[in-house]
Amino acid sequence: MDYISVYTDEQALEDGVLVDITAALKSFHGKPVNRMTRVLWEEFRPFLSVAEIYKMSELAYLGKILSTKLSLAYYKGDIWQVPPGLWLIENELGGWTIMRPEDY
Repeated sequence: MDYISVYTDEQALEDGVLVDITAALKSFHGKPVNRMTRVLWEEFRPFLSVAEIYKMSELAYLGKILSTKLSLAYYKGDIWQVPPGLWLIENELGGWTIMRPEDY
């Protein structure tokens, strides 16, 4: 297949479209959840501000939040879905990107 355009992970990180959440240390079905869309990251930011209270980084606290969410993931319509209304999409790094459907 010939591609007209390719938007790489590196470009998406540089442009700020994706956030590297590798340090959250979460995995799903044996693969790391290593990317999150910027829009979703900004939605999580207010909740991550309490991480300081627990003396942990924002990404470590995000890992705790994702643990619960990932445990509730289900497969529907060829997509792994995470309540409430999030998607897990496999990425080019052999991991997962968590996002809202409208960010796809």
